[in-house]
Amino acid sequence: MVLMMPLVLMFFPRGGRRGQRMARTEAHFIRTNSHSRRRPARALLALAAVAAVSTAFVTLAPAAAAQEDPAIGRARERLQQAQTEANAAHERYQKAVDERDQAQSEIAQLEQAIPALRAQQDLLRAREAELRAQLATRAAALYKNTDPAASLELLTAKDHMQAGRRTKLTEAADKFDDERSRNLRDTADSLQQVQAELEGRQIELEAKRAEMDGLIERLDQEKAVFEQKVTEANRALEVAEEIGALRAMGEPVMGPTVLSPQEIVAWYRSSGASPRLSGGMSIDELVQIFVEEGTSENVRADFAFAQSYIETGGFRTGGSDNNFSGLGACDDCSGEKQFPTARDGIRAQIQHLRNYADRRSTTSDLNHPPSPYWYGSDPGVAARNFDTFFAKGWAPTWQMMGRGNWATDANYSAKVIGIYNRMIATKGT
Repeated sequence: MVLMMPLVLMFFPRGGRRGQRMARTEAHFIRTNSHSRRRPARALLALAAVAAVSTAFVTLAPAAAAQEDPAIGRARERLQQAQTEANAAHERYQKAVDERDQAQSEIAQLEQAIPALRAQQDLLRAREAELRAQLATRAAALYKNTDPAASLELLTAKDHMQAGRRTKLTEAADKFDDERSRNLRDTADSLQQVQAELEGRQIELEAKRAEMDGLIERLDQEKAVFEQKVTEANRALEVAEEIGALRAMGEPVMGPTVLSPQEIVAWYRSSGASPRLSGGMSIDELVQIFVEEGTSENVRADFAFAQSYIETGGFRTGGSDNNFSGLGACDDCSGEKQFPTARDGIRAQIQHLRNYADRRSTTSDLNHPPSPYWYGSDPGVAARNFDTFFAKGWAPTWQMMGRGNWATDANYSAKVIGIYNRMIATKGT
């Protein structure tokens, strides 16, 4: 599972109409989709499939040497704490962004609904006036043409056919009057309902606008905290690099792939897992893609495969959407990012691993353009999103994954490393 997608923020001007939005892109806050946060596990199926394996092969970061400089240990602790706080600030900030977007959407809906209700109100008022005019005209005509002797004529008329016609006409006129009266009552009732709904929507709109004011203020506060935490985390990373604290952290994310495709496939088949892949793809073809994509970006493909093994429960899930690393999954949602092909999903995973591992990485360094399915369909936006990823370089080693880096699970790195160690144990056998 992954969290740290870039953010694209839309800010509203302090003055003017709130229905008019002002776009503003910030270097650390570019996001390519709205549902890209974190979750501790991909699925119960995946957890069940790897539980026994991961518990048996969990390997923690290498123990510090007995003579390790205490400053190095403190630097590592400060770095982890700074990244944890920055990731938490990012979560709060993203929540504020989502609430702001939701409020703005509701305001837009209300602003569209109110004119429609007013138009409906005008039509009902016109209909009411028309019906009243018809009834008034009819009443005047009845009054003018009423003959007190008319009822007696019906009794004394020699022409019974004529009398019958008069009776029918009178009944038809009465029915017409009754129908218009009912229409008038129904129209008046509808008008009253529309007026009440219109008043309610106007009150709701004002409340939403007031809520928006508070959200904008909160958004500014969360943004400031997030920027400060990112600055602190990056500084802690610089210090750790300067004093060599990262060199003792363990398995690097980047570097050559140790296992051959054949060795990875052989280990996978020995694990007892059964893949469920789309498009008739075999595990052999999938592993080959991992190695090709990892090699192209100098990311350790065998480690990326181990990560995907954890994320998918031995590739029992993820095949239908070609997402083998939980990209786009989050704690509070059920969906995740979909990719058209397995290569597209693996390429996005490899590029994002490089983004986490290499703080100096840029689009120009990539062997392929940034994934349009992860960083943005527009090439310019995708390049900017890759280059300005706020957590760039925060996890140069696998021991630094988890606790907000890629996943929220505090034991995430240990699980991935445990699977990798199991893979390595079979090398050459």
